[in-house]
Amino acid sequence: MQKILAQLLDHDKRIRTLEACDVNSEIPKTEKEATLAEIVHGKIFKSGQEKIAVIVGYYELILHQSPVNETNIRTGWLKGKLDGKYRSNLLERTVSDALVRDLENGAYDLSQTGEKFFNNFLKSNVGKA
Repeated sequence: MQKILAQLLDHDKRIRTLEACDVNSEIPKTEKEATLAEIVHGKIFKSGQEKIAVIVGYYELILHQSPVNETNIRTGWLKGKLDGKYRSNLLERTVSDALVRDLENGAYDLSQTGEKFFNNFLKSNVGKA
């Protein structure tokens, strides 16, 4: 019952805020985060390691979920609709290539090299649909 009352108060507050606004003024828009599939759409990867680095970068820098675990990476591979199958040896290679750091206990994040790669990837992806 308390949950319902709290929700009703929240709705009432929102309605009062909307009613107080000038009808002709613009209602602020919230920015929708791009999905992983949108970010990688039409992008050509040189290797599976680059795909893994982009997945880790997406979780770490866009969704702010750090550190990233292998389950996130597997899920990201599927949600990103990436070609090929995810294999754990790709993750090991990505760590060897210094794009991703192994933080132990199954946790990963981007290295400085990986962050540069991810930022360049996003810049080169701007404007592509």
